[in-house]
Amino acid sequence: MKKKLFYFLAVLLVLLSGVMLVGCDIFADIGDNGGEIPVIDNTVDLEVYTPEVGDNLPEGEVFYKSVSVDLVTEIHGNYRTDRPFTLDAENENKRIYRNIYFYEDDFFQVLYYKDPNDLGAIFAIMSDESDGEYAEVEYDYGNNPLQITIKKQGIYDLVLDVETFGIDMVKVGDIDTPVYEQIKTCELYVHLSASNASYTPMMLDESTNEYYIEKDVPMNASIGFFNASHTARYKMDVEASLKNTLVYRNDNNVEKVQVHVGGRYKIYFNAKTYVLRLELQNPDTASYFCQVGWQEGKELSPVSSSTPYLFEYEFVAERNEYGVFVDLPSFYPSLGMPYDLTIVNENGEEVAWYVEEGTYMLRIDLKDFRLTVTRKE
Repeated sequence: MKKKLFYFLAVLLVLLSGVMLVGCDIFADIGDNGGEIPVIDNTVDLEVYTPEVGDNLPEGEVFYKSVSVDLVTEIHGNYRTDRPFTLDAENENKRIYRNIYFYEDDFFQVLYYKDPNDLGAIFAIMSDESDGEYAEVEYDYGNNPLQITIKKQGIYDLVLDVETFGIDMVKVGDIDTPVYEQIKTCELYVHLSASNASYTPMMLDESTNEYYIEKDVPMNASIGFFNASHTARYKMDVEASLKNTLVYRNDNNVEKVQVHVGGRYKIYFNAKTYVLRLELQNPDTASYFCQVGWQEGKELSPVSSSTPYLFEYEFVAERNEYGVFVDLPSFYPSLGMPYDLTIVNENGEEVAWYVEEGTYMLRIDLKDFRLTVTRKE
């Protein structure tokens, strides 16, 4: 089962533990598609919805919210339960959720609240077998349907039939340019160890649409972004200049980045594009690490305590069996891929990543992420 399922289940189990203390058994039939389907009375269940800025809803239709039913979506890590819908013109029991941009591994499910104070029973029913091209039902450990996970990204209308609680997926377009939903709350998560982790609320700069905070981040800590209730952990992209310089991001885990340089940062996270950018505030006193090769026992010390970002390494380039050109060594942080360094000569001119045989002094500047190559002989 995918990682996000474990995370969502963990959240539900934490909440459930509190509910069980007061003797509630609302989870007895979660995901039980063969059980009794709730009866929905539209005359008491529907509330007219007033569109908000950024909703991106079609004009000319009336949209509603439901008292007892939520369509839950997690899109690019953004967990949402308050999505409005319109009614099918020929069948008011079919609720249409318009123009949802789904990406691979996103998911959705339906929650029914018999009582507004309940957590809700989960339904994940696909009404059209052909929709298996677009998504698949995921199951919990009890083999109950838990969620419907996206297999093929696209723009979809979801049609929920409240008489059967089945959902029909209607693909209405392809995604040429990614569009994500506006982040409404954001907290910075900094994790160094099990005993050293924190959540800190961030402020929104409405002029740039970025959440921001200034905070000390230790070397090798990972950072990520959650909503205020911690039910959503946003996926992120990283400003190009940061990759393999100040931070490392594993493309298979886009919910966090590893910070290479410990220091005081201004941290920005865009509420619409989900792009992270960082500004190191104390580069002259920050904490740096540099090693030659990956875990080869060649950790370098700074040239001086007054320049903790400068390192030097004498490199002897020996002729090999393929010719006179030799690749320069790679320099690594404590964790992650090699630093992305601009290679220059002593005159500051960019040069190639290989040299002729000989002895060279390599100067690694992790303040500017430059590698200066100077021939000694």
